[in-house]
Amino acid sequence: MITTSCRISETFLIVGLFLLWAFAPACVPTMKKVPLSPELIQALQRFEEAEHLFQEQAYSKALAIYQDYLKRFPGGPLVDTALMKTGSIYMAEGNYTQARQAFQHLVSAYPKSPFVEDARFNLILAYCKDENYSGAIQCGSFVLGLATTRHQKFRIHNLMGYSYSANKQFEESIESYLYAYQLARSPQERTEILGKVKGVITYLKEPELNSLIDVYGKKVPGGYLRLQLAKEYELEDRIEPAMKVLSDFISLFPDHDELETAMVLMDELKSRLLVDRFSIGCILPLSGPYGTFGNRALTGIELALNQFNAQPHVNPVQLFIKDSKGDPNEAARAVESLALKNCVIGVIGPMITSESAAIKAQTLKVPIMTLTQKPDITKLGDHVFRNFLTLSLQVKAIVTYAVQELGIKKFAILYPEERYGISFMNRFWDELIVHGAEIVGIESYSLDQTDFADAIKKLVGLYYPRPEEPGEEDILGYTEVPLEFLPATTPPTDQPPEEEEEEEEEPEPIIDFGAVFIPDTFEKVALIAPQFPYLDVVDAVLLGTNLWHSDKLIQMARGYVQGAIVPDGFFLNSPSPMVRYFVKSFKEVFGICPGFLEAQAYDAASILFQLVNYPEVRSRRTLKTALMKVKDFPGVTGLTSFDETGDVTKQIYLLKIKGRQFVQIRP
Repeated sequence: MITTSCRISETFLIVGLFLLWAFAPACVPTMKKVPLSPELIQALQRFEEAEHLFQEQAYSKALAIYQDYLKRFPGGPLVDTALMKTGSIYMAEGNYTQARQAFQHLVSAYPKSPFVEDARFNLILAYCKDENYSGAIQCGSFVLGLATTRHQKFRIHNLMGYSYSANKQFEESIESYLYAYQLARSPQERTEILGKVKGVITYLKEPELNSLIDVYGKKVPGGYLRLQLAKEYELEDRIEPAMKVLSDFISLFPDHDELETAMVLMDELKSRLLVDRFSIGCILPLSGPYGTFGNRALTGIELALNQFNAQPHVNPVQLFIKDSKGDPNEAARAVESLALKNCVIGVIGPMITSESAAIKAQTLKVPIMTLTQKPDITKLGDHVFRNFLTLSLQVKAIVTYAVQELGIKKFAILYPEERYGISFMNRFWDELIVHGAEIVGIESYSLDQTDFADAIKKLVGLYYPRPEEPGEEDILGYTEVPLEFLPATTPPTDQPPEEEEEEEEEPEPIIDFGAVFIPDTFEKVALIAPQFPYLDVVDAVLLGTNLWHSDKLIQMARGYVQGAIVPDGFFLNSPSPMVRYFVKSFKEVFGICPGFLEAQAYDAASILFQLVNYPEVRSRRTLKTALMKVKDFPGVTGLTSFDETGDVTKQIYLLKIKGRQFVQIRP
C-alpha cells in the first residue's frame, strides 16, 4: 500500500536526485562569442558568490544575485543558468508557482540550452510538489513527446507513475511505471520500480485486477496482480476462487519472488476450507490439581450451549471438549487437535495454562477466548481474547467509586508480601494517580503473619516514637534556674519534697486517610479488620478484592467489616432479571447455585455461540473481526466489550457489606 508518507518520501527522493545536479558548482553556460564588459565580468564573479550562498541555504541572498543579473543583462550569456538557478531556489523554498514560471521561461526562450531537459522535468516535479497531479500528468504527457534519451524518458515515466497514483488513476499509474521498468538501466532501478508497482496494485479491486490480468498475462506484473486478487477473495471469505487464483500463480510463476507468500496463503486457505463455522472447541482442566475449577466452568458452558441450541431459528452449535489436565503442553496439543482435526472456528479456555494455548492458537490463527487473569495474555496476538475478571477491572472499579462517589482523596494500603498482594498494590497506586488521589500510608506483612498490630501502627504513626513536644523553655527562650542557685526564702527542711507521678498519655493515631485497601483473602481480612478499632483506627472505609466476597467473612468479622466495598465479576443475589434467570436455570439443571467461574464461562460461551450464527461470520478471520466489534454484550457478569487488544472491558459489580449480607451498589 502506498501511504502518504511513502509518497512524500518518493517525491523527495526525486527532488534530491535533481538537486544533486542542479546545485553542483560547475555549470555549463550558453557561450556567445562576444567581448565581456567589466559589468558582465563582475556579474560572473557574483555567480560564484551566489553558489556559495545557496550551499549555505542562504536562498534569499542567492536569489537576489540571480534576479539582479536577469534584470541587468536580459540578453546576457548566462540567462539560462540564472533562470535554472532561480527555479531551483524557488523549489527549495516551496514556492512552486514561481519555480514553474522560471523553468517555463527557460524552456520557451532558450530551447537549445543544455538545461532544457532538466527544466522540463522540473516543471512536472513542481506540479507534483504542489500536489497538482492533474497538471503534472498533462505537463508530463507533453514533455514526454520531447524527450530524446532513454534516461530522460525513464525519469518522466517514473514521475508520471507517481502522479497517476496520487491522482487515484491506478491503472494508468501501473502502465507508466511499467514503461519506466522497461527503460531502467540497472537491476536496482527495476527493483525500485517493481516495489512501486506492487504498492499501486494494493489499491485495486477485483474488476480492475481481473482486467489487468487479461492485459499482462504471464508478463510483469501478472504475478503480483494474481496474488492481490487472491488476497481480495480471501478477505471476502471466497476461499475456492482464491485457491484457484493462487494455483494459477504457482504454476505460471514458479520462480516469482512472492512464491513463498503464495504458498503460505494457499496452506492457510486449505485449512480454512475445512473449518466448521458451527463447531466450538473448549479446553479446561477437568482433571488434575485444578479439576474442580475446570469442571465448575464447564457447567456454565454446558448451560449456555443447551439454552442456545434450544432457541428456534438458530444453527445449533457443536462443542468439542478437551482436558488440559492443567499442563501447558497438553493445552497446546488440545488447541492443535481442535483446530486441525475437529476444524473448530474458535476455542473457549483454557484457565490455568492459558499462555501456551494462546501461543498455539495465534500460530494457527484460531480465535481463542481465554478464562484467565494472567497479565497481558491478549498481547500474545490478535487472535487472543479474554473474558475474565482481571486485576485491572477490580482496581479501576473500586478506585473510581471511592474517589468519585465517596469523595475520598487520601488512601492507605496494607498488603501481603507475595505476588498477588504486590500486583494489586502497584495497580491500585497507579489508578489513584490517574484519579488525582494520594497514597499517605503503605505497609506490608508476611504471609504467615497473624498479628497485624505493628503494620497498622506504622500506618497511623503509633509504631515509632514521636518527637517530644517543645518545653516551656524552648518556647519562651530562657532556661529555668535550678533552686539551689536561688536566694533562700524559706528555711530548709529535713524532709525531701514529694515527687508527683505523671502518667504517660498514649499518643492518638494519625488517621489522615479515608480508606484502606487490603488485597488478601477473606480469612486473612477476618484477622486484620478487628485490629483497626482496637488501635482506635475508625471511620476508614475498608476496600478489598473479589477474594473478600464470602459470607464466611461476615460470619467471622461482621462487626468489623461493615461498610466495606468489594468488587466482583458476578453477584448471585443481583436484582437483574438476566442474573435471576441464569441462577434459576443453573439450579434446576445442576441442583446448586452458580458462582463466579460458572458465570464467566457462561458469558464467554454465549458470546461465541451468538457470533457464529451471524451471516457474515463464515471463517476464523471473520469471527476474530466480529469479536473485536463486540460492544456491551448483555451478560450475567455485566455488559461486556473487548478493547483493541482483545482484552475484556466491563463495568463489574461493586458490593457493600451491610449487616449480615453483601448488597449490590453497582451497577
